[in-house]
Amino acid sequence: MQPLYFFVALIFAITIANLAIILADSDSKIIYSSWMLIISSSIAAGLSLLTLIKDRSSMKKDKTAIHLTIGLVFWCIANIIWGYYEIILDIVSPVPSLADLFLLSAYGFLIYRLMVTYKNLGEITNKKIIHLVSIVTGLFLIYILNLMLSLTVISNFRGFMLFIVTIAYPVLNSILTVLALTIILNIKNEKHMSIPWICELVGLLAIVIGDSWFAIIVLTAFIEQIWISAILLSAHYLLIAGGLVWYLRYSSAWDMRISDSTSMNKIKEIFSAKVLLFFIIPSAFFALIILFLPINFASVANQAGVSWIWIYPTFHEPLPSKNIYPEYIVGAIIPQSGSLSSLGKPVHASLEKAESDVNRYFDYHNSSSRVKLIVADSKTSPQESLAAIKKLYSSGARVIVGPATSTAVSAVLDFANEKNITLLSYASTSPKLSIRGDNLFRLVPDDKSQGKVIAEKMIDDGIKVIVPFWRGDIYGNELANATKYYFEILGGKVEEGVNYEPHTGKFATSLHRINFIMWNQELKKMNTMVSDAITKYGTESVGVYVISYDEITPILIQAQLFDNLGKVRWYGSDSIAENHHLIKNIESASFATQTGFTNPLFSVGMDNQSAHDIEGELGGSGDGDGEHDSSMTYPAVAYDSFWIASKSMDKNSTINGNNGDFNSKDFNEILIETAESYNGITGKIDLNVAGDRISENYDFWYVTKDDLADEFKWEARFEEINSNH
Repeated sequence: MQPLYFFVALIFAITIANLAIILADSDSKIIYSSWMLIISSSIAAGLSLLTLIKDRSSMKKDKTAIHLTIGLVFWCIANIIWGYYEIILDIVSPVPSLADLFLLSAYGFLIYRLMVTYKNLGEITNKKIIHLVSIVTGLFLIYILNLMLSLTVISNFRGFMLFIVTIAYPVLNSILTVLALTIILNIKNEKHMSIPWICELVGLLAIVIGDSWFAIIVLTAFIEQIWISAILLSAHYLLIAGGLVWYLRYSSAWDMRISDSTSMNKIKEIFSAKVLLFFIIPSAFFALIILFLPINFASVANQAGVSWIWIYPTFHEPLPSKNIYPEYIVGAIIPQSGSLSSLGKPVHASLEKAESDVNRYFDYHNSSSRVKLIVADSKTSPQESLAAIKKLYSSGARVIVGPATSTAVSAVLDFANEKNITLLSYASTSPKLSIRGDNLFRLVPDDKSQGKVIAEKMIDDGIKVIVPFWRGDIYGNELANATKYYFEILGGKVEEGVNYEPHTGKFATSLHRINFIMWNQELKKMNTMVSDAITKYGTESVGVYVISYDEITPILIQAQLFDNLGKVRWYGSDSIAENHHLIKNIESASFATQTGFTNPLFSVGMDNQSAHDIEGELGGSGDGDGEHDSSMTYPAVAYDSFWIASKSMDKNSTINGNNGDFNSKDFNEILIETAESYNGITGKIDLNVAGDRISENYDFWYVTKDDLADEFKWEARFEEINSNH
């Protein structure tokens, strides 16, 4: 094979192999990245072992291949350990971890291999190019070192180890790159031997860029693009694997060529170069496009007027129902991925339970009505939420449960009002969305209530000054303002705090340590403000107030690097209470316990058998013991929302007929009557003029350590707050 054809085929193979990462959504990229690194490193290690076995005679003269094999095997083991942390345990790996031990050990073998090869080169040519590369590499390392020193905290052991581990990789990668470049520029004797070295060199360049990608992330804040690092690392392994394949085919003493038997000739004809080039490869590529493209670009195509129904009919409309009864569609927008994905799974389960229970109810009462649930993923993104509501609308949904976040609701509300779509949000709480006469109903109280309750709680705890740390979106800004308003009315003082830009994407797992470095910048500012407040008011009078989503996990993990942040009380919000990633990661859970991390959450009734049954199905014990069961707040509210939507649609059809036009104004009046007469698992529902629930019933959730089970858990406590300050 000509080298040009070989490299074209190798690049094509690497592209196809990484399509799963490229085309996946933000959460799936994490899983695909882990698997791709494990698979690609296993292929490289396996081929290297095969080379040792099949080319033993050459190994006696050149033992450096043994070191390559050991290095690749160690890298493979390290990737398996990373995958175990991320996929199986679903937690952040410690710093340093066992994976770091194998990764850094592998560099020792690989550097030794290149140094031995370098010594055997003889006269070195192209010295000017090598000197230039060395200088550029040195300047790059100086830049990385300076950047890391400005971002990390090295005053304690964990911060120092994070700095050492993070800086070790670009240093070692740069050494490998300079050595490999010197070798490739001086290989003259064997034409075919240069191909494996080219693959190894380009692979090392890929891993240098991949491991140093954090510098680009820090400078641009494009933290969602961290998956590019996984593609570069995967390409590194596949490039080395390609070089080993070339070596086995052309340079190894082991002859891998197929004999010229009749059957083999027929196989060669079937899989000839022309057939591969013009039929098999395009067909495989087209198949991958069919598998991945509709999933990830359906919303874009929908806006452009392109139909994907011929591939995936369920993306735009439900499959034709065999039900002989009138069937009403209830849509649901759920954060199944993104920075609030921890909420998506239980809410989805509760809605499916509601769908089943409502249809059983209609059947038991001899009603001809039936309901069908259609779910769309908001990805915790306002843009994706808008795409989701358009998809549900095209599927026939005129009543939608969701979206969850206030930012998402704000993004879809104009479309809902324009298209006569009624929204029943189970978690949106921003006071800015309390608008009379719109199509939004929220079965949770707005954040004026939460701000009042948490402000009273902090005052009762003796807190005189708080330093806020909040998401800069409609939810975070409005809740921070509400809390500030009530806290200052009660005599407290609110410092300037830190308003951070909310990133989308999943933060709880696969943090890649880049997130730790990112949060250091914000937490350094916080630590300075808290230190000043402690000096003025004393440790017992200062509190940190956090409004966050799933990114709370790396925030708490990194906060332990700053001594003063661990000395004061921490308070949070309803979006943090019961975050399961927080308690699965020992470092974040320990910090939450140390600081008495207190998070308010709207308290629902849960005092009937249906509530206990649902609680049991969703993972609680179902005994109603609030001290030990997970909160059912948002799943329960979503469950009641589905019931109210279904009963309202049934009543609307009775009044206006099944074929009558859907008028959201008339329907909304029916919905208000239904909600206020409905006594669901969350208790009695009273709505204000803006369609929001009226209530000041909140529990406070804390992280506690279960010594018997040796694990952390969330625990709810209802506390009487003195409102007569």
